[in-house]
Amino acid sequence: MLVAAILGAVPLMGTASPAVAADSPKQIDDSKVYESEDDILKAMEQWAPVRPAESVMGYPTGIDQDAKGNIKSVALVDVQAQYDVATALQDAKQAAKDYAEGMVIDKDGNKVPRPDGMKPPKYVAEAAMQIADSSITDPETSQSTSDNNIAQAMSETNSAKSYCNGSYHYEGAPQNTAKANPCVFVGKLDPTSGSKYPKVDGGSGMAGGGKKTYTVGGQVTEENSSTSGWSVGGKFTPKLTSTPADGGKGGEGALEVSFTYSYSSTSLNRQMTSQEDKTEVEFKPDKKGSLQGRRDGAYYIGYLFVDYQGTDKAPGTPEKEHLKAIPARVYVQSAQTSTPVTYFKYQEPAPQ
Repeated sequence: MLVAAILGAVPLMGTASPAVAADSPKQIDDSKVYESEDDILKAMEQWAPVRPAESVMGYPTGIDQDAKGNIKSVALVDVQAQYDVATALQDAKQAAKDYAEGMVIDKDGNKVPRPDGMKPPKYVAEAAMQIADSSITDPETSQSTSDNNIAQAMSETNSAKSYCNGSYHYEGAPQNTAKANPCVFVGKLDPTSGSKYPKVDGGSGMAGGGKKTYTVGGQVTEENSSTSGWSVGGKFTPKLTSTPADGGKGGEGALEVSFTYSYSSTSLNRQMTSQEDKTEVEFKPDKKGSLQGRRDGAYYIGYLFVDYQGTDKAPGTPEKEHLKAIPARVYVQSAQTSTPVTYFKYQEPAPQ
């Protein structure tokens, strides 16, 4: 069951909903106007801290895509330069074990049992443990993200996404009605510029000073709200409108296209569904003012590990266990926030 067109809360710094503010390292005054990129990044690190490494159970919804939804492929050689596949496999097995045992990361960065004492449903825990307990130490490696065929039989052509979600058909029958096959992504924070807290277009700037009212919100879609399968993430479409006090240029901002996100395997936070946020700001006469948006997360570069059994028709040893490492770049939502985007009032020197 998918959640359709739900309004997602998008906080302005200092006007977070009570649920988010309680988890925030500190309150930030709504009247503050930021004047440097460094100040915004420092605020984001307090508001939505990201970890140096992350894991995602199942097929990651946040896998890097272009505006049309086509996967951006990364090469094995580029991933290996940052993350050795043997080390990544060890991390993947530990992440799968922690998930199956109901372990999460608290706001202080410590690994602890879930506060509610619950563990994942039996079938997804078993899928996770299949990876955790695998005796394979030298996985098969794909050459790129697009090299992702999972062939249990010799003539099969099945994508990693369909296999991980248990949605592909083998010899005419659904392979997995539980919609959860053994798959886990592990990655390290991508050092490429713009990978941490990617920018969201806040609309046109306002030169010459003056007051402006901004309203921000958006739609959360493709969230899996049922109890079946992996809780892998969703898609967010930001929306911004502005109204100048003098009745000048306003309307909807030219925001970027929707973006997809994954949830960390150690996070219990999920996207909030709440009312939109509104704020008024007055920019100085000698400044150019705008509303700056940042996604509450970061891109990670690593591997999607897929564990599967070959059949008697498969290449190589019949019924042999396979463990494939597929290079990938994945956007992961910060585990410490329940909002997809945070906006900042920002001003810079006006052009002369």
